[in-house]
Amino acid sequence: MNKNNFGYKSIKELQSLYKSKEVSPVEVIKETLENIEQLNGKLNAFVTITTDHALDKAKELEKKILNGEDLKLLSGIPIPIKDVEPMMGVRCTFGSIPRDGIPNEDSMVVRRVKQNDGIIIGKTNTPEYGQAATADNRVFGSTYNPWGDNKTSGGSSGGSAASVAAGITSVSQGGDGGGSIRIPASFCGVYGIKPTQGRIPRIVSGSVKYNVVNNALSGPITRFVEDSAILLEALSGFSTEGEYITINENSLGSKIESNNKKFKIGFSKTIGGASLETKISEVVQSSVLKYQNEFNAQVDEINFYPESIEEIYDVFFDWFCTKGYASDPELIDNPEIKSKATDYLVRNWEHGKKVSGSRLFECYNKIGYYRDYMNNFFENYDFLITPTMATTSFVVDNPPEEINSKKVHDKLWDFTPFTYYFNLTGNPAATIPVGFDDSKMPIGLQIIGKMGREIDVFKISKEFEQIFKWYEYRADTSI
Repeated sequence: MNKNNFGYKSIKELQSLYKSKEVSPVEVIKETLENIEQLNGKLNAFVTITTDHALDKAKELEKKILNGEDLKLLSGIPIPIKDVEPMMGVRCTFGSIPRDGIPNEDSMVVRRVKQNDGIIIGKTNTPEYGQAATADNRVFGSTYNPWGDNKTSGGSSGGSAASVAAGITSVSQGGDGGGSIRIPASFCGVYGIKPTQGRIPRIVSGSVKYNVVNNALSGPITRFVEDSAILLEALSGFSTEGEYITINENSLGSKIESNNKKFKIGFSKTIGGASLETKISEVVQSSVLKYQNEFNAQVDEINFYPESIEEIYDVFFDWFCTKGYASDPELIDNPEIKSKATDYLVRNWEHGKKVSGSRLFECYNKIGYYRDYMNNFFENYDFLITPTMATTSFVVDNPPEEINSKKVHDKLWDFTPFTYYFNLTGNPAATIPVGFDDSKMPIGLQIIGKMGREIDVFKISKEFEQIFKWYEYRADTSI
């Protein structure tokens, strides 16, 4: 059915074809829609397809190109949007039966994709309100990993990661409040980055708008590192409509120049004593050694231990659940609505409702300490590198009860002990594919950078990309 494999081409490759008039945006969008039709029955990555909008936008861009108009950052690029970002006139569910509806305005993310002439191809699956590390809900069910039958895509941006891994699109938008970009990107063998806190503003209201921590951030999931830099630049920049604490920069800068600096890296196979699968530890360590030898980097294996992983998790979970409950208390306070909510959301928000003011104050103090710990770390190193996940992807609805023979602390979260700490600190954090386990499921490596220094994260990611060339691999269920 597909002849051109547009879903495996980078932004610059597609736009070069547009400029030369070898390919029209209409051709790309039609093939992308065919890709969705071909694979979505198996993957359940897309929950709403914006066919008319995408084709109309493609025709509009075709005319601009024929008239010789300059291309914008995202001109003609099909981009799925996670179904927690409202798009005016298009169904938005938040993965929630009670909140399923048609919004009357665009989110900041949707606005900026449109402003940069990106073509929104559809909405992707997510757990209810992004409250789980897998992509399943009572509205649409679960999203499956292109790399393995019956395996989870991870979450919460699971539909977005599955789209890229399957070659439906090479670029996708996700969001990350505790690892929700990095988890599915790692499970699906693609690139994803959580930006610095405040990099991308949001139009929000109520308790969320003035939250000083703001752990939930939009960001890219892509096949190529450079594409993440381009999409992040398109989404970034100060807005007077944005929430409290937004980086006051006009743009990030998407050009990843060659790096002449020998990076100094702190490498830790764990955080706070977290357990992980032996194969992941071996693959990640081997990958870091390979990078060290190839680029003459200084790598020190360190003991990264701000607190025990159980203590870090408890801080994150108390704060995460309190914020969630405060954002929409009616979801559990109204018995009729509560009966329609998912078990994990009810569990999380009932927990958040019970967190005391003194405990929340303690959590904020802990978060401040975590940030100080990171600042002190970066006085000596350019990056921290860790595994992204404690496990590889598992069968849907069957998270591990033990990891490396150690009983898990929380089944819904213990397979991802390396991600949420950096939502609390606010540092940019990316995941890159560096290998596979014995069952051929992807393994990711996490790179954490200094606050506001996404460009450095992109530079080192690009160097890893040169070594591992993950963009050449094709999943079992793919175009």
